[in-house]
Amino acid sequence: MKKGAERFLEKKHYTIYSKWVKSDPLLVNGEFVEVYYEGDLIGYGFYEKIGAIGLRVLAYISESPPTTLEEIVSWRIARAQKRRELIGEKSNCGYRLVYADSDGMPGLIVDVYNDTSVVQSTSYGWDGNVEHVAKSIVEQGITERVYLKNDQRARKQLGLPVERKFLIGGGKPETTIVEGRAHFIVNFEKGQKTGFYLDQRGARLKIASMDLEGATVLDLFSYTGAFAIQAMIAGARSSIMVEESDEAVSLARRNLELNAIKESEIVRGRVERILDALIAKKKSFDVIIADPPAFIPSREYYERGIKAYERLYENVFRVAKPGSIVYASTCSHALSGSRFIDMLSEVSEGLGLQLRILFENSPINATPGTRVQDEELRYLKGYLLLVE
Repeated sequence: MKKGAERFLEKKHYTIYSKWVKSDPLLVNGEFVEVYYEGDLIGYGFYEKIGAIGLRVLAYISESPPTTLEEIVSWRIARAQKRRELIGEKSNCGYRLVYADSDGMPGLIVDVYNDTSVVQSTSYGWDGNVEHVAKSIVEQGITERVYLKNDQRARKQLGLPVERKFLIGGGKPETTIVEGRAHFIVNFEKGQKTGFYLDQRGARLKIASMDLEGATVLDLFSYTGAFAIQAMIAGARSSIMVEESDEAVSLARRNLELNAIKESEIVRGRVERILDALIAKKKSFDVIIADPPAFIPSREYYERGIKAYERLYENVFRVAKPGSIVYASTCSHALSGSRFIDMLSEVSEGLGLQLRILFENSPINATPGTRVQDEELRYLKGYLLLVE
């Protein structure tokens, strides 16, 4: 480590940028290394030249860790599982076992669904040692199967290979989880993320707890229909789901059948075009869910992304009935919660509407258990709004 990096080390940051790491041509990218600062051994990690990252620290000496990679992996997973047990996570509902830096495993995510753990890596180090992760999960009795789902956009941007396969176990790459009174199929192979959007659970359960008797629902970017299904179970009369992915539409149909819901329509197409058509037909709804992808994937897209959010939510409010409920969310890390709610307020006021905040799916609630210093891991902001 170069001089000047102490501010990162004191706060126990696990992802260290290349500018603070002395390059070594003898080291292989992703190699497990000892980490030194001013001649003192301070920890262990992966030497990693990937994008702007130069080092992923897996353990600091001050944490009293074991000394071999396999032992550190087992130690980290055991500690992560203990935290999840403390807050009452259940495998049949699905939960995040490992969340990168927050669990001392930077560049790694592990989600648990029933008897299967789904692993995702954005790291050369983890790519070369994912078997240790799978072995530790099974040995500790967390799940019987471990599936590797390395197909996320970040990997492709970094030039890492796409892989989807069982590391331990086999069979059908899916399972069914329970969320409140609803049941959802999670497909690890073809689904988005690890197969399900666990971070929106708080918002879905809030909607499920409401009295929506007779309501009409519009679920935009619906994926496999979880929001609409929860609203239907809460008493809604009918719903329209809008989704572009063929795989997601197929799973949404199966989820509707699984939950014995018949009064629901799935429209395959781009949300922007469907909204324009609904506005032209002067259609309106009692409940509208808008959970779009990140319109601001990085800082250089900020202004363009803000305009995209403004266009989307202006059209959302145009199809909202007086007294309707709108759930608006953003997963763009660069867009703060305060700026997002201000934008929603400005857009609604331009249409002569006022908003009341009924519920906030805060970044902390969306990804519980993050360390205070890992602010960059808290990305999702969502607001359940009453439109007046």
